Order: sequence, then structure tokens, then C-alpha cells
Amino acid sequence: MADPRPPLWRQAFDAVERRVTPRAEEFVRTETFAVGAALTRRAVTLARDTARGATTRLWHAIDLPAGTDVSRLRAQVGALDREIRRLTLQLEAERRRTSEETDADSPQPADGPRPRPARRRTQRPARP
Repeated sequence: MADPRPPLWRQAFDAVERRVTPRAEEFVRTETFAVGAALTRRAVTLARDTARGATTRLWHAIDLPAGTDVSRLRAQVGALDREIRRLTLQLEAERRRTSEETDADSPQPADGPRPRPARRRTQRPARP
């Protein structure tokens, strides 16, 4: 029969958690914690921006694109792609409209449109 109690490591963890959790919850609700979290966030942002600026200058010094350059180019390529799609849709709509007008003006055969010629199939080489 298996022991119904959890393993010793779990019992130790649960004991520590029961003692630490109430104090930690009290602490995270204090103004001291809020100020510390805000200062930490500012320090991290400042350090990241400083490092990003330094690496950008370094990449540009050796005539390579920085991450910001690549991001800007990706955004431009995305905008161009959306514009090409929009123009393609407009062009297709205009072609359909023009085709419908042309079809309406030209006489159609009494038995409907002409059938298309059959496509030739690719011949495969003979097997050895």
C-alpha cells in the first residue's frame, strides 16, 4: 500500500510556503514595493536603451544594419505588400468590369461559348 503522505521535499516546500506567502503578499501591497518595482523598471529600460544605442552605433560604424534598421525595413516591406495587394484587387476588379462590358457588346454564338481545345499531356520517357 502506498504512503498517502506527499514526499519529504514536498512537505518541506509546503511548510516554507505557508510561512512565506502571507508575508510576501503583505510586502507586495506596500508603497516601498511599488517604488522599488518602478525604479527597477526604469533602470532596466534605461540599460536596454543605452545598450541598444551603443550596438546600433557599433553596427553602423562597421557599415551593417542595426536591428532598428531591419525593423523599419520590414515595416516598409509590409506596407508595400499591402499596397500591392490592394492595387492587384483594384486591377482585377477593373479587368472584370471591362471584360463584362466587352462581352455584353459582342455577339455570343447561339450554342454558347466555344469549347477550349484539349490540353496536351506531357509524355514521359520510356522505362528501360
